[in-house]
Amino acid sequence: MSVADELPEDEEKLIVDQEWLAMSVESILKGDPDAPETLARMFISFREAIKSGLRGMNQLDEALQATIEIIYLQSRTHVAALKLYVLSQEGQLRVEDEPLSVLGAAMARSRESAEREARKARGRARRRA
Repeated sequence: MSVADELPEDEEKLIVDQEWLAMSVESILKGDPDAPETLARMFISFREAIKSGLRGMNQLDEALQATIEIIYLQSRTHVAALKLYVLSQEGQLRVEDEPLSVLGAAMARSRESAEREARKARGRARRRA
């Protein structure tokens, strides 16, 4: 039985149900003894979505993005970010250590690195041509 099979017939049929996916991920992260079966059902629903074509792949993409957000809330990174946020709100950080400053600087470095790599790749491609 797929996720889509569990939906009422009169509703527009979803291939990947985000709410079900969120509950499944939370169950897996909590170490539910049925986690292997839940994980298998998740992968089967992913496969069905991919096989169904563009609409299913778009739904899967949205569901996976939502799942990443759910997983983030359970991560050590989220715990650290929350601590940094609280320190910021308490006025205990230097300006350069404020969350938006730290994140902005990290994203800028990443963007610059990606742009450098893209320029290198274009240069290599031109030399080969």
